[in-house]
Amino acid sequence: MSANPTRHSVNAVSANQPLTTDQLSDGLNAQQMQAFAHTDGAALVLAGAGSGKTTVLTRRIARLIADGVPPEKILVTTFTKRAAQEMGDRLVAMCGEDALAGIWIGTFHAHCLRILKREWAERFGKEGKFDLADEYWQKRVLRAIMGKSDDYARLPQPPFGQNIRFDPKSALLAISSAKNSGYTAENGETAIARLNPDWEPPAVQNAAKIWRCYESAKQKENDVTSKVPSRRLDFDDLLVEAFVLLRDDKAARERYQNQWDYLLVDETQDTSQIQWDFAVLLAKQHGNLFLVGDVGQSVYGFRGCDPRLTVMGFQKAFPLGDIIRLSSNYRSQGTVVTVANELIAHADLDDRYRLAMEATRVEGETPLLTQHVDGESEAAWVVEQLRERLNTEHLQFKDIAVLYRTNAYSRAIEDALIAMGIPYVITGGTGFYNRKEVKDLLAYLQLSVDPHSTAGDAAAKRVLNIASKRLGAPTRFLGAGFIRQVEESAEKLQCSFYEALRRGSYKTTQDVAVRDFREQIKEIHAAGDSAAVRLTAARNSGYDDYILAEEGEKEDDGEGSSRLENLDELVASSARFHSPDAMLTFVAGQIRKANESSRSLDAVNIMTIHRSKGLEWNAVFVIGFAMNLLPHHRCLRYVDGELLAESLEEERRLAYVAITRAKERFALSWPQYHNGKALGPSPFLNEMPTLASQVMTAITTPPPESPLSDEELYDDADDLD
Repeated sequence: MSANPTRHSVNAVSANQPLTTDQLSDGLNAQQMQAFAHTDGAALVLAGAGSGKTTVLTRRIARLIADGVPPEKILVTTFTKRAAQEMGDRLVAMCGEDALAGIWIGTFHAHCLRILKREWAERFGKEGKFDLADEYWQKRVLRAIMGKSDDYARLPQPPFGQNIRFDPKSALLAISSAKNSGYTAENGETAIARLNPDWEPPAVQNAAKIWRCYESAKQKENDVTSKVPSRRLDFDDLLVEAFVLLRDDKAARERYQNQWDYLLVDETQDTSQIQWDFAVLLAKQHGNLFLVGDVGQSVYGFRGCDPRLTVMGFQKAFPLGDIIRLSSNYRSQGTVVTVANELIAHADLDDRYRLAMEATRVEGETPLLTQHVDGESEAAWVVEQLRERLNTEHLQFKDIAVLYRTNAYSRAIEDALIAMGIPYVITGGTGFYNRKEVKDLLAYLQLSVDPHSTAGDAAAKRVLNIASKRLGAPTRFLGAGFIRQVEESAEKLQCSFYEALRRGSYKTTQDVAVRDFREQIKEIHAAGDSAAVRLTAARNSGYDDYILAEEGEKEDDGEGSSRLENLDELVASSARFHSPDAMLTFVAGQIRKANESSRSLDAVNIMTIHRSKGLEWNAVFVIGFAMNLLPHHRCLRYVDGELLAESLEEERRLAYVAITRAKERFALSWPQYHNGKALGPSPFLNEMPTLASQVMTAITTPPPESPLSDEELYDDADDLD
C-alpha cells in the first residue's frame, strides 16, 4: 500500500530554516514523486479525488525554490482566492515567508487584473484607468438596455431603450460563457446558438443584441451610472483584454513570457477556453507548464469550461509533454471508490485522460439508498441518521455534510435540522428563508396578516418599491427618499408605516402608486385564508414579473438554481400550515434559530455539490438524487422526445464529485414527489452496479406535524382598510 502524503506530517519550520528537498519528498508514492520531481517541459497531472494533489502541487513549488529557482520566476494559478490563500500559507510553512518574495499566486482574474493595471497605466496614463462592472452596475445597465425607448429617452439609443424582454441573469450568463469560450460580440449569434442549442432563434438574436449593447454601454461615453464617466470592465473582460494584449503585442508578450520560467495551474479541468489559451501563450517560449486536474470533476460548463477543448487538448498543444496519473485514493474507503469508478466509467472522456481511482483502504460500509414520500420525509430521515451516527460513532457535527444539486432544495433539510436543534452552516450560500425573493414574498404575506405590527413596518418598506401589474405597465417606484418621508410621518403620528401611507398627502403619481400598493395588499388578503393562496396571489399580482425583469430567474451562482424554484418551494411548503399567521410565526423562529446555528463552531455542513469541490467529510448525504433534480431538468435536452446523452455528462460528473467527498460512508436519497410532481430515482443509479444490485429502502414515514399547528388565523380585516 502506498504512503499517504495527505496524512503524513511535514513539519513547518521557521523562515530561517526552509525544508530541504528530501524533507519535502518524504512520504510521496512513486507517481506523486514523479510529479514532484518534474522540472522542465510541460506536464499534465491527472489527479483524482483524494489523491493528495494539493500536497504534491505545493511541495513541487517549494522544491523549485529549494533548488534555487527565484520565487519571482514562478506563476501559480488557483481556482479561488481561498485556495490561493491556503496555498500561500502552506508554502510559508515550508519555505519561510522571506523565501516567497515576488511569487505570483492567485486566480486567473487576479493575474490579468494586475497585468492590465500595469500595462494600461504605462501606455495610456490616466486614460488607462478603468472601473469594474460589478453586479449592481450590470443590473442597472441591463435594465436600461432592455427597457422601453420612452423610459430611457434621455439616454443614447442604442445601446439603451431597446425594448427587449429577456431574463437579465440568463443574458449575462450567456454572454459570460461566450466570452470565456473565446467569442466576441461581433459573432454573438453564432456563439450563443452554439453554446445554447435549445434556444429558439428569436432568443439567440435578442441575447446577441443585448450583448452588443452591453459592450457599448461599458464605454466611457455611455457610462450612465457614474458622475465621473469611466470605462468599465467586467470580470470576463479582465481575461479577454489581458489575453488580447499579450497575443497582439509582441513586446508585451515576450516581457511576460520571460518574467516567469515556471507556470503552475491548479484545477485545470475548470479553466475556460480563454484561460487555457492565456496559460499556453505564457508558456510558449519555455514550455514549462505544469497542469493539475481531473476531467472527471469538471462541473463549470456554465462558465464556458469544456475539458474536451482544454485539458483533453494537452497532447495537441504539447506533443512532448508528460501525462502523470495520481490514481491512488487515500480519502475514501474501498466501497466508495468502487462505486465512484463505476459511475465515472460512463463519462464520455478520451481514454488518454480518463482516470480510474485505486483504493488504498479496505472496503467499508455499503452506501444507503432510500426513497421517501416527499422532501420533508427525506429530511426527517437524514436528521435521524445524523443523530444515530453522532451517538454510535462519536462523530462531531462538522464531520457530516448534506449535499444537494440546487439551493432551492435546502428548505426541507434546514427546517428539519432546526426542529431537532442541530447546528448547521451553509457554505457559499444563503439560508432558504433569508433569500431575497423568499423574504419579499413573505413580506406580502405579512402585510396580508398584520400590516400594523413592527414586522408589518419592515415588510411594507421592503416591497413598496416593487411594482405590481394591476395598472398594466409595472411603473410603481417611489424611491428611498419617499420611504424616509413616510417613516418620519409614522413617527410623528405614532402609527404604523402602513397607516402613515394611508394618511399621507402626495403628488398625483405618488398617490396613484400608494393606492396601487394598498389595493394589491387587499387583493392578496382577499385571495383566501391559506398561506398558499395568498403567496400565489402575491406572485400573480406582479412579483414573478418583477423577478424576471429586475433580478433574473437564475441565482447568482449559475449552478442551475432558480429564484422561481425557490418561490415554488416556498408555496409548496406553505401547505403544511393551517393559517398564514402560523407560517409567519414558524418562519420567524426558523430565521432566528438559523442565525444562532450558523455561529456554532461545530455544525453540519450543507451546500450545493458545486460548493463541495475540494472538501471531504466522514459521512455525506446526497439528497434529491432523483431524475430532474440530479440530473437537473434545466440541464437536460431532448430531440424528438429522446433525451440527449450529452446533456447528462456534466450532471454525471457532479454526482461523481458528491460521492467522492465521503471518507467513510455516503447515502443517496430522493423523494417520490416534489412540489406536486412525481419523480423517479436518478438514472445514474443504474450506472453503479454495486448500488443497483442493492435492495432499496423505501421510507414512507410522513413528515412531522408543524409545531405551530395550534396557531389561530389572524382575521381582522379592519386593519387592512
